Amino acid sequence: MKKEIVDYFFEIFEKGNIPQIFSEITTHGEHQSIRNPEYEDRSDTVYSFFFIPDYLKPVYNNAKLNTKTINQFFKGYAILLDGFASADAYVKARFRSNAKGIRRRVKRLETCFDISYKTFYGEIQREEYDALLDALEKMLVRRFEQRNDVSQSLKQWDRYKKMYFSLINEKKASLFVAYEKNTPIVVSLNHHFHGRLFSAISSYDIDFGKFSLGSVEIFKKLDWCIANDHLSYEMGMGDLSYKREWCNHIYQFEQQILYPKKSFSGWFTATIEYLKASAKEFVFKIAYVRYKNFKAKRKKEHLIQERSFETQAKEELKTFETYQEIDYNQDQYLYLRRNVFDFLYTSIEHVDQVKVIQVPEEKDSFYICGVSKMQKIIFAD
Repeated sequence: MKKEIVDYFFEIFEKGNIPQIFSEITTHGEHQSIRNPEYEDRSDTVYSFFFIPDYLKPVYNNAKLNTKTINQFFKGYAILLDGFASADAYVKARFRSNAKGIRRRVKRLETCFDISYKTFYGEIQREEYDALLDALEKMLVRRFEQRNDVSQSLKQWDRYKKMYFSLINEKKASLFVAYEKNTPIVVSLNHHFHGRLFSAISSYDIDFGKFSLGSVEIFKKLDWCIANDHLSYEMGMGDLSYKREWCNHIYQFEQQILYPKKSFSGWFTATIEYLKASAKEFVFKIAYVRYKNFKAKRKKEHLIQERSFETQAKEELKTFETYQEIDYNQDQYLYLRRNVFDFLYTSIEHVDQVKVIQVPEEKDSFYICGVSKMQKIIFAD
């Protein structure tokens, strides 16, 4: 008997399709089920569906089909938005006494820079799309070089760049952008499935590392989701600390193997598939922790060495009429941007009020001068 193996999560979120064998999807809470207009009652195939979220359970004809179920090793992470009127309301409920810290991250960024946000959903021009995808690609390259890791998204970048333009204009995907003046500093690609957002590919300008741009992105996207009647914010699999921090629904993915009743060949094919899938999950349980430890050790051993420096706080502001002010956004001084932005974060000053002075009598020394504070940066040879 023929067999089909299907990534259910990929089908619903990235393709926007409910597999034909399912009549509907039952959802979390009191929301109506999602009907499948393409439903086809077939019972001549063994189906193996993996990565099924527990709050988007598929419904099949159990009069004709049996199922074997496997709890998968990997967990999924989602934010269910029932009952929340804003991102601020969610943060208060989720973080309780630490909620002020989340809001402070957003306020600190908006105090130090001229920040604006935009979500492209249903309309984007080709030129703007290309520019934003190029910016996201550069951010991913820098971020993964910093982590000494490999981005799976970059391996498929040409396909993604071709794919998302039409999906955004069809409201099947969106592009969230945070700008500093007119320059993107956060870019995020998201899929949409019946009022549910899946955050697929995101990155940020690592020079703004102190400002927790990841948290700012999630906060602003949550606000957008609630304002646009979305029911959940899905982060997918991958056990990362920020997901555990933000998500109110951590679930175990499930694999379902469907096969025709009263069919020995169907039962036999399904049993073989069940044993194979169970063995794979068993291997994951044994090997995954060892793999993570190995990967962490490898990263530690191969950390990219950045140019070292020391800082000296200066309490008395000097005048520098004879010193040269430099533009740290020029190519030869770009390595200073992170130092300047770190200074802004701690001093809580606006970027337009800060200047960088090169010390002529000292090699590779600079003063970062704000309205009320100043810092000296000395780079090692």
